[in-house]
Amino acid sequence: MIRAAIFDMDGLLFDTERLYCEAWRIFAPEAGYPVTDELVYSFIGRNHRDTLEMVNTCFGPGFPYANFARKTRNWINEIMAANGPPEKAGVRFILEFLRSRAIPVALATSTSEDTARWMIERAGLTHFFTAFAFGNEVSRGKPDPEIFNLALSRLGLFSPEFCVVFEDSPAGLSAAHAAGMKGVFVKDLIEPDATVLSRIWKRIDSLEVAALPEFYYNM
Repeated sequence: MIRAAIFDMDGLLFDTERLYCEAWRIFAPEAGYPVTDELVYSFIGRNHRDTLEMVNTCFGPGFPYANFARKTRNWINEIMAANGPPEKAGVRFILEFLRSRAIPVALATSTSEDTARWMIERAGLTHFFTAFAFGNEVSRGKPDPEIFNLALSRLGLFSPEFCVVFEDSPAGLSAAHAAGMKGVFVKDLIEPDATVLSRIWKRIDSLEVAALPEFYYNM
């Protein structure tokens, strides 16, 4: 039976990947760097450091990343400050279900601590989480398993095979597999390739599907 659950944040709890992608489409061309959807989607699930490395590889070190990141963050924060982070379907169902069964829950997000804590608090979800692991706390981002290992250790558990990870990105699903955890794919913007999909435990259309005891049978 499940002993812990770990959740990604952007694209899973909140419908924010669309905001990030839209920000790239708006602000990158302003700086003289037109982007494709394929490039923007490749950043999904990555932390700030890894995204910077990918941008430098694509555009060269002249890309004004610090200024760009500040503009996009301010634009997105204004939207969320006014309306709150846009919740995905089933978020409160699954979190309430897990809490009712005393199953500890961790957040493991590539987003930095300050931003992620603000989003979780703004949405009123902080009390659902026992532990947190943030992108700025690890030296290797997803698809490396470091952030999931950190989250599990902060839950005080050491049995990854009984931990379910809910993810929307190929990088996150690969990290869950590398950590020895059971990955559940909830599609947002990206369809992982066949190799990634062959390693997941289950695929669902909404987090509501996982708010049932029978979902966790035969772990």
